[in-house]
Amino acid sequence: MQPIIDCQNLYFRYREEQDWILQDFHLQLYKGDWLALLGTNGSGKSTFARTLNGLLQPERGTVEVAGYQLDDEESIWTVRQKAGMVFQNPDHQFVAATVRDDIAFGLENAGIPRTEMIERIEESSIRVGIADKLTTEPHRLSGGQKQRAAIAGILALRPDIMIFDEATSMLDPKGRGEVMQTMAELNRAGITIIMITHELEEALQAERIVFMEQGKTVRDQSTHEFFQDPQFLLSRGFYLPYFLDMQVALQEQTGVSLRPLALSEQEWVERLCTSPFKM
Repeated sequence: MQPIIDCQNLYFRYREEQDWILQDFHLQLYKGDWLALLGTNGSGKSTFARTLNGLLQPERGTVEVAGYQLDDEESIWTVRQKAGMVFQNPDHQFVAATVRDDIAFGLENAGIPRTEMIERIEESSIRVGIADKLTTEPHRLSGGQKQRAAIAGILALRPDIMIFDEATSMLDPKGRGEVMQTMAELNRAGITIIMITHELEEALQAERIVFMEQGKTVRDQSTHEFFQDPQFLLSRGFYLPYFLDMQVALQEQTGVSLRPLALSEQEWVERLCTSPFKM
């Protein structure tokens, strides 16, 4: 099977006197994958994401997305319709006075006929649950609704890939849940998801995790395998989800291995119900 994303030997820095932000970075993804990209601040996560749609050009290496090499303007324009990006601040993503007009903006730039535009706007807004907000001014939406409106604008272009660059970090728990649910639905529909996040609860929903440090991949594992080593995350300043934290504490206090560690609240509760430990 041909990878939908194939990045080889990427090097990037903003100025020659700087250290590399990406160095010898490799990644392959296939259609329908869901990848969580983790790392401390400055590890190169967002920089890498911006190479996938031509916002940044690597100094060395190759980027191929959906069969297109990002080495000329025509390819970059095509790829931007196939690989959409949702950014951290929802207020920075709107360009029109209403949600309907904002979704239409990308379609107009892509030269989509008006009749088809109307159909796509309705289809994408229904898909993310904002069909009743099409005449609303974007600034009147909640944070979660704003991000879903941004997602609708990308979906209208019918992409194969969606990149979420800390897209939930400015949202309250309700808005975060709305966006994560939308991601899961898109992935079930076959869209490849790249999710940059610092939230381990979110990363648990992905099927694969790449952890970056100093522009390099230091771990590339299935989600289940990655979370079996919580000390790796603790040593890098991450806070574990509480059900993982409880398992680590219980292992330390009793000396009894609980591996494989439970990776959901429900699984942990079920373990406790059949556990020999006195709680």
